[in-house]
Amino acid sequence: MWEFYDDKTILITGGSGFVGTAIVHRLLSQTSAKHVYVLCRGGSGKLRQKWDKWLPLSTVENLWDPCRLTVLDGDILTPNMGLDERDSNILRGEANVIIHAASSINLAKSLNDLKNVIVGASEMVAGFALGCKSLDCFVYVSTAYANSHLHAQSPMFETDVNEEVYELDVYKDVYEEWVDVQKLGTSRTFEIYDFPFPYAYAKHLTERLLLSMFNVSGAKDKLLIARPSIVGPAQLLPYPGYSVPTSTPSTMLAASLALLPQWNFCVATSSWDPDSEIHTDEVPVDVVVDRLLSHLAMGTRGCFHAVSGKRARLRLKEWWQPAAQLRRIPWGLNLQWVSAHWRSPIQNPIARIYVILGTSFVFHEDRTVSLSQGMSKEDQAGLQLFTDINLGDHLLSRQEDIRYVMDQIASKNTWAWLMYKLFY
Repeated sequence: MWEFYDDKTILITGGSGFVGTAIVHRLLSQTSAKHVYVLCRGGSGKLRQKWDKWLPLSTVENLWDPCRLTVLDGDILTPNMGLDERDSNILRGEANVIIHAASSINLAKSLNDLKNVIVGASEMVAGFALGCKSLDCFVYVSTAYANSHLHAQSPMFETDVNEEVYELDVYKDVYEEWVDVQKLGTSRTFEIYDFPFPYAYAKHLTERLLLSMFNVSGAKDKLLIARPSIVGPAQLLPYPGYSVPTSTPSTMLAASLALLPQWNFCVATSSWDPDSEIHTDEVPVDVVVDRLLSHLAMGTRGCFHAVSGKRARLRLKEWWQPAAQLRRIPWGLNLQWVSAHWRSPIQNPIARIYVILGTSFVFHEDRTVSLSQGMSKEDQAGLQLFTDINLGDHLLSRQEDIRYVMDQIASKNTWAWLMYKLFY
């Protein structure tokens, strides 16, 4: 499998981020890729600063090979990714694979705030990719929760999500919808369908926009969409527990719960039996990366899920118990279910941001199961295609990361600062 990458030139956006760093590490340490270009706002100095913070020095030194790695000072929010003519021409002539992993993951931002950084930037990077004469594949890192609106349409509490692009036929074409979002900061689709947060809709719109772009260009066979669920710390690579705490939603949530002064944490749900029915799907970052690189190498096109799936997801109650153990405030925090819409104001404000807490999704992963069954033992050796750790127990090993996030929260919130000083 890995021989697919021999002599390939690869461009990665978001290569300084949580997932992007893990992709760069895997490519440079495992493959014989000819060259890896990393787009990073602030250039090599900024990338080195981030890698030095979250990776061991020896790992950074091994990655920092100027013969194989070039850091480009660019910005996905500017035309042509902010690249000069020389760098643009090199990439257009040499790039075989472009992996677009840069994105905002802020669930609290409005669609108007996210439209450019998620949808507009993706349109621009994809347009650049379609101009690369040696392009084999453009990989877009989306999210499994791009289809979380299906929860409101499901006749059952537990919602099945398949590995397909779900069309929403409110507009004649997706470009008309995108124009409305650009002009109005919203769309009829967004107002009709019950997306839990603007982030999910922006990702959904982007998937459909990219699919249309590649279809119109006659390059449908060059688009791959990776859909991770909630990305968590690595189970093995680059090292066990590798994480960027502020980009790890479950770590952020655990830190927030540890500082809450309340006794009850209210979460809205439509479940009749929340303790047994509600599940959360967190996937180790190295599982995301190895699925992405395996599907890319083996010729998968369309979309696939990078998830823990039904075999390894957790009941939320199983995650809550270790999270509660990390709390030092002398009174407990009771998880209280309320029968209400997922944006109900009676919820705790944190639950109104993480509105999928009261839901349960089955993200199908048939394409990865089929992929693994078709692989030789040699190709499978060392691959992290499936979640092999208990993610609830794993939370207890993140205390340093959780304390880091708590410190960040306490610096911005008076109540959090008080709880932090009194009990931590």
